[in-house]
Amino acid sequence: MASVVVELVARNPVRVVRSTFSMLTFDAEGRIDASRFEKQQFALAESVVAPVFDVFDEDINQTIVDATSRFIAQGGQWVPSRALARVVDQTALGQRQCRHL
Repeated sequence: MASVVVELVARNPVRVVRSTFSMLTFDAEGRIDASRFEKQQFALAESVVAPVFDVFDEDINQTIVDATSRFIAQGGQWVPSRALARVVDQTALGQRQCRHL
């Protein structure tokens, strides 16, 4: 899944502000596994704000970092090729027609 935030000026798209690419998991009946997606999204949000709230032990040699959320969040993301990212951006900006499958 590609999720794109676009800046609008006078209701016209002018630039892509942010793009995220997620992997969706489906159950045996072909439905999106909403629970897994939700866990990945919460983990992603936690990994973004965690550095702000990190409290380090006074002894730097004994610091242990819980990276569970980072690994869960990474499991739900993917990185498109430059060409595909360009097509997504152009489509979001109305510079290219979206092909319907």
